[in-house]
Amino acid sequence: MIRIDFKQRWGYTCNQLAEMEGVTPEAIRMRVRNYGTPFQRRKKPTMFEKKYGKTLGQIALELGLHPATVARRDRIYGDAYAESKWKRPTLRGAILNERGEHWTENSKMGYVKVAGTYMDQYNENKEA
Repeated sequence: MIRIDFKQRWGYTCNQLAEMEGVTPEAIRMRVRNYGTPFQRRKKPTMFEKKYGKTLGQIALELGLHPATVARRDRIYGDAYAESKWKRPTLRGAILNERGEHWTENSKMGYVKVAGTYMDQYNENKEA
């Protein structure tokens, strides 16, 4: 296995990056092994990141809606920010599960990632 000097190559040690991200140093090393950089979290950007520059979870938090609602709006109207023309009362921000948890606190919602594919401050692909 090739030994990489994180401090020389990226300006941070592996442990510093892991602490910044809230993950283990092994996770940072796996990113380098898989993607060649410690700043990329997934293999490729999600559909929402390509279209809006944000993850589904980030858009849901911004709008105060559940991610399933945002995905449904995108699927039906072609725009996650589309509002209904009918003026009905909304359930925006409502707690609808029996435990009284917001979707971000629900352990079963672990598949929705709020963090983007790239760490924002180090994303070479992001337009300034």
